[in-house]
Amino acid sequence: MDYEKFKNAPEIKEVIPKHEIAFAFIKSHAIKDLPEIEKLLKENGLEIIYQDRIKLEGDVIDHIYKEYLDTHFYPVMKDFLEKNEVGVLLVGGPGHHAQEVLLRLKKVDGEDGPIRQRFRIPRLDREEYELWEKGNHPNQEEVSVLITLGNVIHTANSTEEALKSLKMILGKKFEEMKKKGNLPAELWEIFSESDYFTENHE
Repeated sequence: MDYEKFKNAPEIKEVIPKHEIAFAFIKSHAIKDLPEIEKLLKENGLEIIYQDRIKLEGDVIDHIYKEYLDTHFYPVMKDFLEKNEVGVLLVGGPGHHAQEVLLRLKKVDGEDGPIRQRFRIPRLDREEYELWEKGNHPNQEEVSVLITLGNVIHTANSTEEALKSLKMILGKKFEEMKKKGNLPAELWEIFSESDYFTENHE
C-alpha cells in the first residue's frame, strides 16, 4: 500500500490493515533526532504516516504506564511527561507486523534495541542505578528524569494497545481531525472498532 497518499489526499477512505499499524512516542530530548529515527524506521520497512508534538495528559500517562503506578519514580516521571512535549508517531509497515518491528527497534532480548542504542543519553553506572532503584540516590528526582529520557522511545506491546493509546493521546484533537476528513481520520474505520475511548477517557 502506498501510505504517501494518506498524507496528501484527505478524501481517501481506504483502511490500513491493523497489523500494519504501530504507535510510539519519542521523549522530548530525542525529538530533534526524529529525522534520523525516521531513517532507521525506513531501513526496517516502516514509515511515519502521521506525527505530532503533544503534551500528554495525566490520565493518558496513567494508562500508558499503568504497570508503574506504584513505583517510587512514577510521580516524577509523570510530572516530567506532563510538562514536556513528546513526538507522537503513527507508523505503517506495508506487509509487516509493524508493532513487532517497532518493539524490536526499542528492545531485543532485554537489551536496548537500535533506537535506544543510538539515541539514549549516557547510562548511570551500576552503583548509582542501584541507589536510585532503592530510592536512596542523593539526586533521586533528577535521576528519575534522566532515566525517563534515557529510554528514548515508548511503544505499545500490541496493535490493539497502540491504537487505544494513540486515540487517548489525540483526544478531542482526533475528533476534530475526523470531522475535517484529514489524517489520521482516514483510519477511522480502524479506530472506531474500539469502544475504549470516550470524550472523558473512561
